[in-house]
Amino acid sequence: MPEDPKKTDDAWYSGLPESEEDRLYTESVNRIKTAVEQGLGFEEAAKLVEVKDAEARESILDDALKVIIAEMHFAKQEQLEKLAKKLKLPIEKLMKARQEMLADVELAAIEKFKEETGQSGNA
Repeated sequence: MPEDPKKTDDAWYSGLPESEEDRLYTESVNRIKTAVEQGLGFEEAAKLVEVKDAEARESILDDALKVIIAEMHFAKQEQLEKLAKKLKLPIEKLMKARQEMLADVELAAIEKFKEETGQSGNA
């Protein structure tokens, strides 16, 4: 039987039970990504997500947009303007999400540096 390249059996978290929230989150993000790949705009794809909790829904939509930006803009180097047209979203929305992503990466890098060098607090 061929090995599934998407499987992460060697990951530290493999084998841990997935919560209902985690399953719903993963399914929702994947549903949006698939719908966008099939030609729906982001807002149209977002309507396919059936999450009643407004805060959870916003988090899912925010993360799904960032995943799409990471995959299409950063990994596949698709221009943000072209991606905005494909997603049928204002370029400003994508630019804001991209800035948030870069800020998150910056904070994570700073925290990792502090952890590895034994520093604490603000530098």
